[in-house]
Amino acid sequence: MMDNSKNNFLSFSNRKDLTAIIKSDTLISYDELFDKAQQIASTLTVKGIEKNTYIPLQIEDSLSFIETTIALWLLGSIPVPLNTKLLDEEIFSIINDYDFKVLITDKNISNSIMLKITKVISVDELILGSNKSKIHNLPSLNDEAVVIFTSGSTNSPKGVVHTFASLLNNIENGNEILNQNENDRWLASLPFYHIGGFQIICRSLYYGCSIIIPESLQANHLADEIVNNNPTHLSLVSIQLERLIYQKIIPNGSLKVSLIGGGFVEDDLIIDADKLGWKPYRVYGSSETGSMITGISASEIKSKPQSVGKCFSNVEINISDDSEILIKSNSLFKKYLDDEIETSSRLIHGFNHTGDLGFVDDEGYLFIEARRNDLIVSGGENVNPIEVEKVLIELPFIKDACVFPKQNKTWGQIVAATIVIIDSSIAEKNIKEILKQKLAGYKIPKEFYFANELPRTPLGKLEREKIKKMF
Repeated sequence: MMDNSKNNFLSFSNRKDLTAIIKSDTLISYDELFDKAQQIASTLTVKGIEKNTYIPLQIEDSLSFIETTIALWLLGSIPVPLNTKLLDEEIFSIINDYDFKVLITDKNISNSIMLKITKVISVDELILGSNKSKIHNLPSLNDEAVVIFTSGSTNSPKGVVHTFASLLNNIENGNEILNQNENDRWLASLPFYHIGGFQIICRSLYYGCSIIIPESLQANHLADEIVNNNPTHLSLVSIQLERLIYQKIIPNGSLKVSLIGGGFVEDDLIIDADKLGWKPYRVYGSSETGSMITGISASEIKSKPQSVGKCFSNVEINISDDSEILIKSNSLFKKYLDDEIETSSRLIHGFNHTGDLGFVDDEGYLFIEARRNDLIVSGGENVNPIEVEKVLIELPFIKDACVFPKQNKTWGQIVAATIVIIDSSIAEKNIKEILKQKLAGYKIPKEFYFANELPRTPLGKLEREKIKKMF
């Protein structure tokens, strides 16, 4: 069992009076946070939630998400945060693929999902519940703590399973640049369904920091919290940082570190942000590594342009003969949910085969040359081109399709598609309108190109690099 020390993020006895949550003008102590989580855990028990059960959460970034996550941990259940931008059809696909029986949500659920799922629990039922019983079981380090969905090498999202140990190890490894303590304040500036956003919660609980919850992740709401509540720590994607700088937001002197990741980040952006007091670190990591495993400051970038930095303690990076980045760390994921084949293909002899290509220079600095599995990282969201291609090709007027990234100064990358159409009367705007019913908005191609045919290998595989260069 995990010991009852200050480093255990489910122990609060020594920090009851510390502020856990800052939301609007409301301060919530650790005592109040865990008291509510214990009540929710008791309510969930009455509703039949059992230990070692995977529980999908379709909840916006909110206090309710944090309370519910802690409650599930106290029960020994495993939260599975779902992207809140997904359409009902996409949610149904995940529930169907993994045979989830329960869904906790703050949204109105469609009939198709209601028919598939055994039990739907509304957040309001939990928050407003009057059950005063308290449950406070401490899970062990090796218990599973979360499943984070990430785009994989197939058209289906993969559930990355982390234990408490792997999350805590990542937190401790990264603290060499974060230097967190119980007086710090983290701005919840990334979606909780991403590993970066989820680790903001975990880092705060682990060190007894406060979590500042903004009204939304829009730049103006983040700016309000930066000005009014002076966070000591931020984690941003490049588009968020650019918008804050454009709004002429100057962080308070209490800011210690801004982590900038989630895809390609320009050197100039890091250097300019540093001059303005953002104290940025470009970081590299993934859902599989439990968040960041390398970091580089603005001053280092001046002598090591394009590098993502040196690896943290307890992280080892090897480069394979074909330039693939292999990572060994005590923060690696346990497995892919219900997918032994994918797990065994990625975790080999203790190393995570990332699929990213790069090199390490003589001084130990890592450089990324190509991202994993052709994933498109647009505004911090991962888009699997194979998933989008499948939807496009299912449309009756499209014969063939290739989806690929285009560099974009605002978003880092945007989703683009080259298509072969059967009906020439179909306009681009019509295609986009149809796709709104089938894909989350961030997955819909921003630009379309039209071709008579797409180049393929003799085995029928799309020649993606050739198509990207053509358009």
